[in-house]
Amino acid sequence: MSILRSALCAMGRHTGQWSNPGPRCEAERVCDECGRREERTRHTWAPFAYVAPARCEQSRRCERCAATEARTVHEWGPWFYYENEITTPQIHTCRRCHESERTAYTVR
Repeated sequence: MSILRSALCAMGRHTGQWSNPGPRCEAERVCDECGRREERTRHTWAPFAYVAPARCEQSRRCERCAATEARTVHEWGPWFYYENEITTPQIHTCRRCHESERTAYTVR
């Protein structure tokens, strides 16, 4: 092994081809220079989709191993002053699930 390759391996810059040994998303490789074994996970995600028409939860599934991820994405409307008074917090409502959110501060 050359001094340059040895230095690159010491910095974590290993060489070698990644392979997926099974139907899962975990890949592995063995460095051609130092023999170190590395692992990584790379999913092939489908796009996020809403789970129901009047809800803001979204999910997606890996097309290879069927792992899932979830998130919440609201469609917030404009901010309004609560009770139409400038000294009260502002509020906005999700157009999809109708959840409301208020600001954490008040004007004095």
